[in-house]
Amino acid sequence: MRIVVTGGAGFIASQIVDAYLALGHEVLVVDNLSTGDRKNLNPKARFLEADIRTEPAAGEVEAFKPELLNLHAAQIDVRKSVTDPRFDADTNIGGALNLLEAGRRGGALQRVVYAASGGSMYGDSLVMPTPETEPPASVSPYGVSKFTVELYLSCFRAMYGLHYVALRYANVYGPRQNLHGEAGVVAIFAERLLRGDPAPSTATAASRATSSTWATWWTRTSRRSPPGIAVG
Repeated sequence: MRIVVTGGAGFIASQIVDAYLALGHEVLVVDNLSTGDRKNLNPKARFLEADIRTEPAAGEVEAFKPELLNLHAAQIDVRKSVTDPRFDADTNIGGALNLLEAGRRGGALQRVVYAASGGSMYGDSLVMPTPETEPPASVSPYGVSKFTVELYLSCFRAMYGLHYVALRYANVYGPRQNLHGEAGVVAIFAERLLRGDPAPSTATAASRATSSTWATWWTRTSRRSPPGIAVG
């Protein structure tokens, strides 16, 4: 299968690329490397360094004739979406539509996998944990832009029969994660604990629970007592 993965130099999508290639699929990665890292790229995949909003990106995707489009590239900074909502919408909505239309023009597109958002989608929900049946009520432009693409995909399903799945990720963590991202607290704690450094947090019930969880994780993983966790 021919698959396009946007954001394929990022820590989540690069591992998706690895999985696709291991299954024998042909993969084109589109990433402008604004937050992705070139070292995450799999050399077996074709790579186009381009912004998903641009004509070169659209032309390459159309020519590739993907059967599956995996949309992981996005503007992911909630604070940036507040200070510059137009840029957020242009990237997250405009970029997705640019490549959706390019894939459709290629003539082979059958389905789309879309990296939506979990935490930002439901706003300040009073239902905890929040189920997927909770109606979207975002309180940030980022959440609005991510949900808008879901609506477009639903529309494309009705108009063109294009199958899709939207993955409403929560705060994901794991190998290759950028420790300096706004949702990188788990990766930051893990790195500090592995170095033997304390992992400071604010003195709230939630932070104490987080610290306790990390102490348990560390003990089970390393089979020794965790380094000091400062709460104060």
